[in-house]
Amino acid sequence: MRILSDIFKAILTIFFVLTSIFFIIEAIPGDPAELLGGERASREEIEKIRKEFGLDKPLLERYKNTLLSAIKFDFGHSFYTKQKVRDIIIPRLKNTFLLAITTLVITFFLANLIFILYILFKKWEDAITILSTIVWSIPNFWLGVIFIILFSVKLRLLPVSGFENPKSLILPSLTLSISLSIVLGRFLKNLSEDFIKSDAFLFIRSKGVGFTRELLHITKAISAGIITVIGLQAGVLLSGTVITETVFSFPGIGSLTVQAVLSRDLPLLYGCVFSISSIWVLVNFVADKLAQIFDPRLKG
Repeated sequence: MRILSDIFKAILTIFFVLTSIFFIIEAIPGDPAELLGGERASREEIEKIRKEFGLDKPLLERYKNTLLSAIKFDFGHSFYTKQKVRDIIIPRLKNTFLLAITTLVITFFLANLIFILYILFKKWEDAITILSTIVWSIPNFWLGVIFIILFSVKLRLLPVSGFENPKSLILPSLTLSISLSIVLGRFLKNLSEDFIKSDAFLFIRSKGVGFTRELLHITKAISAGIITVIGLQAGVLLSGTVITETVFSFPGIGSLTVQAVLSRDLPLLYGCVFSISSIWVLVNFVADKLAQIFDPRLKG
């Protein structure tokens, strides 16, 4: 029964996100039909555009149509390109998925490095925390610009923008992974403290196992917590892609969302928001179930 309850909560979350975005967009001043028609469009032409895209219908009817579109994952056609929204979004989602996977790989590496530093240099714990906090506080857009200047302009090692080859993933992934790895590294340290003090770990250490084996035992013991943290950070990662993809002109769902907002391309915007919120809910749902598998006590 709990899994049905979790599925219902997931659907309800997506519903509230889409509802909030719909009414926020509707409250923004300006008429999309006038933007589409341009400054020289006559009143008749604007009315024709409004009727063509269903903008002349009552608010509640447009809201109902938006919800039905989400259920069918068919938001119609873009106001500007006239392409099906689904056909525009799917390739962008694939690019963002590749960016997210690369980001997670780098995040795991850096987070474990921070975690090892905490274990090896306990006397320097405060200094490591202060330094990591300073780095964590740097906004992604500023960090991205720094990486562009350093690695692209000065050293000419990596592409500035776009997605022409796998090397184009490195800078945006590194930008996204910095803050995530610091958060995950600290969580690893906090989660492991109780286990390190436990009799089970003291027994393992008394057997004279190496440092690598100790880390494996620690990771296994806190695996449920790690999965939960990753699920929580999924929202941060998805929101971060909006800014980072824009900075690097990366053709993903984040930069597409920004384009849709600026142009008030409503079908495309609703499609992007629905996709991002659905992925976030799905990742958290899966993370919750995996955490319960690794630690049955969480089932409650």
